[in-house]
Amino acid sequence: MERRICLRGRTDFPVLLASGYRRHQGRGVEISSSGIIVDRGLWLEGTDQPLTMRLTIRLPERRRPISALARHVRCFGSQQVLRFVQISDVDRLTLAEHLDIVQRRGASLN
Repeated sequence: MERRICLRGRTDFPVLLASGYRRHQGRGVEISSSGIIVDRGLWLEGTDQPLTMRLTIRLPERRRPISALARHVRCFGSQQVLRFVQISDVDRLTLAEHLDIVQRRGASLN
């Protein structure tokens, strides 16, 4: 059974993931105001992942990137599921507005 706190939607935008000195580029493929699924472009299942990562999210309709601290939840294939543990209320609202834009463009929300 899947637990959901809020609506989520399919999307596509660049995300920078940082843990210590390591930096990784990825694509945000699904987003909600509580978490994100990032496609890292390489197989992640079975690899060790840091417990937390600093994210820089670049939404297409915003000039200023969103910063968040996220906790690793799980990996499947090349995708990594992360839950936000520290993000400003303004940035959470920005993510919710992004979901509204995605829905207006015709994508369905889950």
